[in-house]
Amino acid sequence: MKVVDFLRFLFKMTISKSQLLRDIDTLRNEISDLKKMLIPFNGEEMELLSLNQSNVSKRKRFSKVTKGIFNTIYYEPLIAYGIKNYSNNQKLILICSTTDEFVYLFKGNTTHVFMNDTEAGVLTSDGKFYSIKNKLLALIDGADQLQSHTVWIQGKDMGYINNPRFVSKSIPRAYNLLKTMSQEEQNIFLCLTLVNLVEEAQLN
Repeated sequence: MKVVDFLRFLFKMTISKSQLLRDIDTLRNEISDLKKMLIPFNGEEMELLSLNQSNVSKRKRFSKVTKGIFNTIYYEPLIAYGIKNYSNNQKLILICSTTDEFVYLFKGNTTHVFMNDTEAGVLTSDGKFYSIKNKLLALIDGADQLQSHTVWIQGKDMGYINNPRFVSKSIPRAYNLLKTMSQEEQNIFLCLTLVNLVEEAQLN
């Protein structure tokens, strides 16, 4: 299911389809300069992703967008993001690398996840990631007070993501003990962990 087709159902009675489409485009435009700075993304660079941020712009009185970049351990820009908050516990997050774009539509206790304009699944507040056919694909132990979170994909431990709230001066890696993944597993892993990284960074 495409983002365009799903927006009206997801946000009906609160935010119009046209407004959400405009907001997605606004986020794309807001972080377009950041995206131009990113180095090419691949599996090797993914393992070098750090908790270090740069080019961070917090939401201000006349701007409802928060944006920034996550760098590698060598201070190279790898992931860009933008966040727009709405009333009634709704939120829109866009995260991109040079190869992929992730859109997260938050409403209540569920988050609908889109990768490259196609729905990837639904993420629940307890860290479970379901396919559009309601099959449990993955799980992340996402409690904010933990220093790291384990990610399971189809019952297999695939590695850990560290919590930016506990970042140290040594600029630790974002991921630890990553297992070898297929492309599908890597996509699921990124869908789960990138939004976790961005959201927890806002709690600092």
